[in-house]
Amino acid sequence: MAQGTLSSNFNDRGFTFIRPEESSGISKDIFLHIRWIESGQDASKFVRGATVEFEIEMVHKNGEEKPQARNVRLLSVEDSTSSTVHSTGHRGVVKFWLPQGYGFIVDEGSSDEFYAGAISVPSRYLRQGDIVQFDVEKTRDRSQAVNVTLVGWQEAGDRFTDNLDLGHPKWPARLAELAEKEPWNYEEKPAKDEFVILRSYVKYTFLRLHELPGHLAVSHDGSHLAFNTGLVTPFQEEIFALFTQRPATKPGPPWLLRSFEKASSVAFLKLFGGNPPPLAWYYDDASQLVLDTALPLNVSVEHVPHDPKRFPSALSTLGPQDLAGLVNSKAPEAVERVRRNYKTAIPQFYRDGKTGQGKMQVLLPVALLRRDQVELALAVDRLESHVYLGRTVLTLDWAYNNARLLTRPDRDWLRP
Repeated sequence: MAQGTLSSNFNDRGFTFIRPEESSGISKDIFLHIRWIESGQDASKFVRGATVEFEIEMVHKNGEEKPQARNVRLLSVEDSTSSTVHSTGHRGVVKFWLPQGYGFIVDEGSSDEFYAGAISVPSRYLRQGDIVQFDVEKTRDRSQAVNVTLVGWQEAGDRFTDNLDLGHPKWPARLAELAEKEPWNYEEKPAKDEFVILRSYVKYTFLRLHELPGHLAVSHDGSHLAFNTGLVTPFQEEIFALFTQRPATKPGPPWLLRSFEKASSVAFLKLFGGNPPPLAWYYDDASQLVLDTALPLNVSVEHVPHDPKRFPSALSTLGPQDLAGLVNSKAPEAVERVRRNYKTAIPQFYRDGKTGQGKMQVLLPVALLRRDQVELALAVDRLESHVYLGRTVLTLDWAYNNARLLTRPDRDWLRP
């Protein structure tokens, strides 16, 4: 572990730089984003002059290797760093809140964004859409929201957050403890949030259930809502998310998480008896789950390389045309792998970020550098003209996250 001192507080975009000690062998300041501080660390104490301990990861960016800090832990704080409350009585809306214990508030008057840490919030967390009052504290390096008070709530335009309040961001730990064990973090580049895949899984399961008539169950007296999570216990009992109706006098989404319940739970049976909410379904034709290797596969060479950061760093010197050509040349190898083992093609339910509409795709392995090592997944659509089109490539972490909505993928190439 290396050591160094912070050159400034975290700015409004959540990053700062570390001046490393000479023993690190690195002469340049090291980039640090707030998401890379260790879980449980108080981000508000990461101020200018603070001494920190960290790991160094070299990241390829703009054609060169640059150091970034990971797993950062506070060692000491310089007492000379001072802060004062600059202004009071601000009002704004929470833009987002991360499970690591911080988020950003948009001032409704100036539209400025202010960082807010859990230490400044009585409940220790906020929700997207919360309307808050706050004061602004200024240090030598930045302004942040303090003395945050919840005064209301407004819809954020997201069906999940607009309908459900899951309470404290640590709720996935409760569900993971009840469910059959499986990894819920990325494998290639683990996230600070160890339940990043589970959060996504629950959100997109709910969004699908919301589209299906009768898949969200409301108790006879209207006091509770439940849905089938699609997860099971080690004894193969279905697990349901159970919500209670929020009191009209308290601001927030209409349904507040009460618990996660097994199918045999007395509390659940009393409310929903022998009519539990059904599983989500994503396809009408089972042929959508497999790749028909008799049909031709074409690659959208203009779209595939639109985000070069998804590609291995060893290929960073290649331009978009070269990356597209490389993927195109490797696509036949992916089809051959499916011919040898049909399970190599992994189905996913893709929801368009702009329209919100969902559709079935299959993911194919793409080995660019070595034939025995898959680096990317090619997302493939089946068109009405009976051909396949490779739309884009995904990192393996992203691909697993998407595929987990339907199934726990075979571990041949796509692993959590």
